[in-house]
Amino acid sequence: IKENLTIPENFYVIIKPGQKIILENNSFITSYSPWLVNGLENDKVEISGNKNNLGGGLLISSTVEKSIFKNVEFNYLEGLKNNSLNNLIILGSINFYKTKLELSNITFNEISSEDAINVFDSSFNITDVKFTKNDSDAIDFDFSNGVINNASFENIGNDAIDFSGSKVIVENIYFNNVSDKIISVGENSNINIKDIDGYNSFVGIASKDGSLVEANNVNMKNVKIPFASYNKKFEYGKSKIFLNKINLADYEQEWLTDKNSKIFYKGNPVGVISKKIIPIIYNKDLSLIKSFN
Repeated sequence: IKENLTIPENFYVIIKPGQKIILENNSFITSYSPWLVNGLENDKVEISGNKNNLGGGLLISSTVEKSIFKNVEFNYLEGLKNNSLNNLIILGSINFYKTKLELSNITFNEISSEDAINVFDSSFNITDVKFTKNDSDAIDFDFSNGVINNASFENIGNDAIDFSGSKVIVENIYFNNVSDKIISVGENSNINIKDIDGYNSFVGIASKDGSLVEANNVNMKNVKIPFASYNKKFEYGKSKIFLNKINLADYEQEWLTDKNSKIFYKGNPVGVISKKIIPIIYNKDLSLIKSFN
């Protein structure tokens, strides 16, 4: 496919095992019909650009029926170049808007858009997904609800998982070499996290702008700031993190908050309060950790 393509409503897009969609010249598919993509473990579907001629990606929008992707590889995509389509801001290579989705056994490799996946105002079930060498965020959930489990994120250029206004269960996730936040939770999100391992990253779990995070069985090593709770947008209420069973090693500051937000470990308040938490986190200026006033 070498130019943009629109699929109208009232169809099903069916992709069979072993089939490939090759997107060239930043070509982008907009679909108002659901997709049923059924690869097999030993005969996967591929949706990709080429290494030297990147594809744009896919938007599935406003469908009542669920889209299902199983055993699929997404490679060499860069999203929509101007980021705007029919009054929507499109930030991902793979985008879901006002719909339902199920993803299982999916890989995302060499994705250079702002988000590899963007899920907006949708319900989802995502399991057994792998992200490697993504230039910016891996998954961005906006005002969505669902479950993500059995996932891995390696060599992520910004946040691995970013939530805004969402309610989600996160379980059994592995992170390594995430340049910004392993899990970023914002704008009144409510996130339940269980059984995660994070390595060689900047921030672990950040709760901000009125969000609530509950996390149990968290293991991190060489994560500079494992836990942070703060407000960046002051029109929101306090942010909170509730922790139970954590195992940390090789960090700069275990937990960091602003004067209003809170972190609790086994029911007890913890955390070092810093007026400089925003430049510490967003400018990655770890030297400010030693001067908290």
